[in-house]
Amino acid sequence: MGDTAGLARLRVDACGAFDHAAALATLAAHAVEGLHRLDLAAGTFTRRVDVDGAEHLVTVHLDAGGASLATPSQDPAVHAALRSLVTHWFDLEADLAPVDARLGADPLFAVQVRERPGLRITRFRQPFDAVICTVLGQQVSLAAGRLFAARLVAAYGSEPTADGTKATADGAELMPGGESLRAFPSPAVLAAVPTKELRDVVGLTGSRARTVHEAAVLCAEHGGGAELPERAALAGVHSIGTWTLDHLALRAGTDTDAFPASDAVLRRTLTALAPDAGSERIASWSPYRGYAAARLWAFGL
Repeated sequence: MGDTAGLARLRVDACGAFDHAAALATLAAHAVEGLHRLDLAAGTFTRRVDVDGAEHLVTVHLDAGGASLATPSQDPAVHAALRSLVTHWFDLEADLAPVDARLGADPLFAVQVRERPGLRITRFRQPFDAVICTVLGQQVSLAAGRLFAARLVAAYGSEPTADGTKATADGAELMPGGESLRAFPSPAVLAAVPTKELRDVVGLTGSRARTVHEAAVLCAEHGGGAELPERAALAGVHSIGTWTLDHLALRAGTDTDAFPASDAVLRRTLTALAPDAGSERIASWSPYRGYAAARLWAFGL
């Protein structure tokens, strides 16, 4: 780590290969306007993150070896938290050797494993972000889900604070415009918003607004959004079903064997590449079915 121009620079190396292009493509597919700024050509994105109740602007550059971070914060505790966050975010600690051995034995993945090593699970930054964005994306197109999320962030996301980030956003280390980004609204903030207001402001159906509200209340009561509530608790939220639960287990939790079998993209990919792939074949990928899902999604990236 170094420090010039008022910025601290941190490094997190991947355990082995890292298909950073796939991670960036996943970020792009789920990008929310006003929440983060992404430059695919440079392999760089900027967003605000919460560390112990304080917001910090961070720019992350992904490469084949891992991730480099730049932040105005000079606090070693913040640096440690950011390293941990990015490590989990991009699954950088995982040893993929046994994963690739298991999946590479299936003809469906054999060529892809050889040609694209290091394909990891790209997770959401925080469990609460994942819960709400996943709910907003239920039974609608990805574009519609992103639009709902952007409206939610614009209406309820915390505004930038005068923390000096603008002065140090020199365009080389922190992307231009990053200082204007909002942070994702907290569970407490959304839990206090009436369902009717959520419906009207974000453009949701009454049913989906109820789901967002109930999910916010649940997360506010369980770790303040920093932890994914238990599956049974999430299943008790209005209109949260199996697809949402499996998706969250994979992309917001730590279950690398979760497989959202009803996911539309996964179904289309399996139908196109392996129309005879039934439950037994999918079961043969265990305990790495989450990585199988990531590889199936990557066929379209």
